[in-house]
Amino acid sequence: MIDLAIRNCRIVDGTGAAGYDGDVGIEGDRIAAVGDVAASAGHEIDAGGLTLAPGFIDIHTHSDYSLLIDGRGASALHQGVTTQINGNCGVSAFPVAADGPYLGPFESTRLRATLDVDWSSAGGYFDRLARQRVGINCGFFVGHGAVRQAAMGHSPKAPTSPQRRRMQELVAVQMEEGAFGLSTGLTYVPGTYADTDEIAALAAATAPFGGIYATHMRNYTAGIMEALDEAIAIGQQAAVPVHVSHITPCPPATGSAAHLIERMDQARVAGIDVTADTEFYATGSTSLRSLLPPWALEGGNAEMVERLRQPALRQRMWEQVEESGSELGGSTKTVLMQQGRWDLLWLGNCDRNADLTGKSFAEIGARRECHPFEAICEILVEEEGAASFFGRDKTDADIDVLARDPHCGLGSDGLALASDGPLGREREHPRCYGGMAYLLQSVVRERGTLSLEQAVEKVTRFPAARLGLAGRGVVREGAIADLVLFDPATIADRATIVEPRTYAAGVRWLFVNGEAALADGAATGARSGRVLRACESREENA
Repeated sequence: MIDLAIRNCRIVDGTGAAGYDGDVGIEGDRIAAVGDVAASAGHEIDAGGLTLAPGFIDIHTHSDYSLLIDGRGASALHQGVTTQINGNCGVSAFPVAADGPYLGPFESTRLRATLDVDWSSAGGYFDRLARQRVGINCGFFVGHGAVRQAAMGHSPKAPTSPQRRRMQELVAVQMEEGAFGLSTGLTYVPGTYADTDEIAALAAATAPFGGIYATHMRNYTAGIMEALDEAIAIGQQAAVPVHVSHITPCPPATGSAAHLIERMDQARVAGIDVTADTEFYATGSTSLRSLLPPWALEGGNAEMVERLRQPALRQRMWEQVEESGSELGGSTKTVLMQQGRWDLLWLGNCDRNADLTGKSFAEIGARRECHPFEAICEILVEEEGAASFFGRDKTDADIDVLARDPHCGLGSDGLALASDGPLGREREHPRCYGGMAYLLQSVVRERGTLSLEQAVEKVTRFPAARLGLAGRGVVREGAIADLVLFDPATIADRATIVEPRTYAAGVRWLFVNGEAALADGAATGARSGRVLRACESREENA
């Protein structure tokens, strides 16, 4: 007898092969049988023709701190996600600097006050998550920003030889304790300060552990090809695989997706292991302060706010943005500011100005009777730097080209939240709640860019294989029972920019390590997720 039999389902197994009708049996945390499951079971579910697939693996997320605050991962569960990969864009909760963990674009007094920091490196952080229990599986990169801050504080200078050695030592410790590799955020402070040699030296420190270099590149606009060349060169110099995060091009590079794919193809022919992922929303989001020149952010939010109080410095910031846009560093969406497309920039998560969330800066500027950039500066002062924004600077056409490439995965760039509890007030990008549902709704059902089987492979087998997640990402006997049951005809993202705190529709059952996290569409309260330590995955794969 097995524990559970799921009968009468359409199995899409994650390999990209055509779906087929059958049953799936679960015993403990493993898949015991696939196909015609004749064994009796302690419990049975009649799927009624619903599609059964491996639980979705979101290869690019930022739940490093949200899972500490609320470990349920509710917004991820409702979109069919069983595993998230965090520590991206140079932002990780470890190693911890003398003045606390590196928060990067998520820096805020409110978040920092919420955290009870009782860890110093990856191992302690992983133990903390395991003790409090999490609803989803989670793996982590070590962020360059965290490493640099721990070794150098907030210095914008190039590291001295001792500082570089200290950073390499810190990277090695995090890898020993279970990180998957090094990530960078080269448009964020302090990543923007680092040159190619610094990053290559740190990426090389992951090589003995089988690490991967994952990068939010230096540029996604006019200089995107040069930025990709730098990423490839770092991988070659460090002798590690490269994974380019959310590679989707932005103005004026719109339409260049095919050229990016061609360049990565050339690198692979030359023996360099390079892959990428693309987000699937044309509208993105990050910290509002990233619309400022990087020098304005030096020293943290308090110093930035003081600069913004000075009219002369504020004017200097605008002149530089107007002249150089994203070539300064910072968000790609400064290009929209250059173009005067304030209608494509909306205020996001904030506290004192929450009534303006979802309104464009064209409208906010008109309300305040000031230039939209002045409105951005004023809101940053009022929010003490803790605000985000949305901006539409990508195209579905580029997303579709990238999605079809066999070496490009799909990641949400979101984070795990919940509509109630300590994170209930957060109004982040709809991708946090819609994510994978929006992917299947838009890329499969509406645009027909990928078949259902192809899209499922992109968010199951592909990330599992890339990261070496043993036993995950496929439906087969002996695999770990991370499984999702959903209706392909009705799965949908219901979150919006104005009201993002709405769970996705269409996911009926979700199993995380064999335990039901969703049952007939409702959360069970189970916290059966695991912290995935790369060192353990490597041992299991050996």
